[in-house]
Parts: sequence; structure tokens; C-alpha cells
Amino acid sequence: MEGYLDTFGNVLKAIRKERKLTQKMLSQDICSQSVLSRIENGEELPNVLVMQQLCQRLGVTIDQVMLYNSIGVKETEELLEKMAYHFRQKDYKKLEELLKRPGLINQFYLDTDIQLYFYYSGSCEFFLHGNCEKALSLLKRGLSYTFKLDKMHVSKEEVQLISCIGKVYGDMGHLEEAEQYLKRSIHLFYRLPNQRGNAELTKIFYNYASFLDKKEQYTLADELVDCGIELARRKNSFYYLEELFQLKSKLLTQNERNSEALIYQQLSTEVRRIATFG
Repeated sequence: MEGYLDTFGNVLKAIRKERKLTQKMLSQDICSQSVLSRIENGEELPNVLVMQQLCQRLGVTIDQVMLYNSIGVKETEELLEKMAYHFRQKDYKKLEELLKRPGLINQFYLDTDIQLYFYYSGSCEFFLHGNCEKALSLLKRGLSYTFKLDKMHVSKEEVQLISCIGKVYGDMGHLEEAEQYLKRSIHLFYRLPNQRGNAELTKIFYNYASFLDKKEQYTLADELVDCGIELARRKNSFYYLEELFQLKSKLLTQNERNSEALIYQQLSTEVRRIATFG
């Protein structure tokens, strides 16, 4: 039993760190942080319900935790980090080069890693090739690996996927489906733990706000832009900040607030300069 406790606890800890979650974030509404600490240290065996809830929040099954193999894990994690970096930099060409490695998908053993593979693949199809149909298919396939309508806890990746599906639907002219997904992504954002997610979620506000701008729903679009800018400020991030500033400038121009619009246009230019040379 001691070996089992050590194995389960160590694996749980490894996956938690891979997901960049603290003990407090993982244990929230499931068990106390001290209980999780004892589980990870092999001092306590969680009951089945707690085990299931912890695994669900990590985006894995109990079986996957028990079969977790350390061989090749570091290499896979490093590859995922490279992919995430190119994705954040919007360097979809380099991202696609990594995605096209032979047998790449077979390196992933966790559903959440496979989900990222399809998320990145769908993004490349959309931004590099403008293939909305294929992008939509890949994004939906990625979402299907972990997401269910009755799921209690969602991940930031699931929220981003839902938003991106909405964006693609919007570009395809399927406005009803687009708004359904975009609105749901914002709703789920406010259910996320850890102070409502990370900086990459600024994109969901831009996606919905730009959709509403095209529908001439300027007031709500402006509110969403402000939420995105505030999230970027709190997370000290430039991710999608240039686009948010540009849209803010456009919306201010719509209201004939030209002097304020100019300020945001200048801020957008400054962010682009910093992102390019910083």
C-alpha cells in the first residue's frame, strides 16, 4: 500500500505542476490543502470521490494517473512548452512545423495534451491557411476530449477552445452559433478558479467584442474590451493587448471620442513595438 500511495501522490503532484496549478488551486472545493499535501507526499490515500474530482480538475482519468510513465515525460513537456511559446507569440508557422513532426500525437498520453494538439492544429488551419471548415473540425475534436455540458470545473484551455470555435463560426457567417459559443466562453471564464484564469484568456474578450462590433452592438463590445484590457493589466501581459487597444480605439471613434481613440491607437502601436523588439 505504501508504494501505491507514493506512486499516486507523486504522479498527482507531477501532473499538477505540469498544469501550473498550486495545491490551493487544485484542492479548492474538493479537499483541504493540507489533505492534498498529505496525498502528494504519500501519507494519505484519498477516497474515490476526492480522487475522481482531483483527476477531473487536472483533466486526466484515474487510469491515466496510475499508468503515468516518467519515461519521455520531460521530453513531451519541453515540446509542449515550445508549442505554447510559438502559440503565444502567434508564430503559427513555427508552431505548425512542430505539429507536423511524424508520430507526434503518439507522444501524448494525457487527454489534455491531445486536446492542446488539436487546439494548436485548428488555430494553424485558421490563421495560416484560412480553412474555417477544417479549423472548426479540429477545434471541436480538441474540445471533445475533456468537455461535457454538465462538467463542474472547466479549464482555461476549454474556455479558449469554446471562444475560438465561436470566432470561426462568426467568420463562416453562422452568427447564431458564433454568439452561443462566444457568450458561453465568457460565462465559463467567471467560473474559473485562480483569479479567473491566466493572461491567454484576454483573447476570449477580444473574440466576442470584435464579433459584437461587427453587429454594431458597441456598448457591450466596449465593456468586453475593457474587461480584456483589465485582465491583461492584472496578469502583466501583452497577449492580445494590441488587438484590444485597436478595437478600443475603433469603438471610441464610433462615439466621436477622437482624442481618446488616438491615445489607444498609440498604445496599440507601442505594444506592437515592444512585442517586436522586446
